[in-house]
Amino acid sequence: MVKPSAHRGSEQRGRTLLVYASAQDRTAVIAQAIAARLRAHGFVAEVGDADCGVMPPPEDYDGVILGVPARFGAETRLIADYIHHNRRGLAEVPAALFTVSTSGSVQDDDPGGFLEPFLRDVRWHPDLAAAFAGGEPFPQKGRLVRFARRLGYLPEQRPAPSLLASWIDVHAFADEVAKAVATAAVTAERTEPHVADH
Repeated sequence: MVKPSAHRGSEQRGRTLLVYASAQDRTAVIAQAIAARLRAHGFVAEVGDADCGVMPPPEDYDGVILGVPARFGAETRLIADYIHHNRRGLAEVPAALFTVSTSGSVQDDDPGGFLEPFLRDVRWHPDLAAAFAGGEPFPQKGRLVRFARRLGYLPEQRPAPSLLASWIDVHAFADEVAKAVATAAVTAERTEPHVADH
């Protein structure tokens, strides 16, 4: 289900759809951060979890951003299906894709080389693409973790995950999407530019 922004205007211009699919919270956290940055630029940003049902078509928006975990699986197939069924609509608006890995490094551009094979498999080339590290600083499961807990080195209660994503990179990606959507909207004479000067 898509959650509409509270900043929705009557003309619905500068509307951006952000659809993600992931069993991990890290993708949702980054999706919300991108949406918040777009809203700071004056856009309407609607965020939807593809696991919750059918997502709206790209034609209803001025831009679309898709987010997937950096591994093949059920969540990745949901986004691949969205691309397949909406290929024409995605070609008509600025479209972007981001991936989120379980890597603990903020330096990974494309951990495991996932982005290129995924785009090759879906036969789609977004206007913008980015890969973010979304891992946690320490492993949260496994034999060594259980052993360390028994020895008292780690608490039994799992701490809340802390993402190691580079928020500078996440914001820069959102800024690039904002520029692309604003430029496309002006070219189509649909709206005034929404991108704030820095």
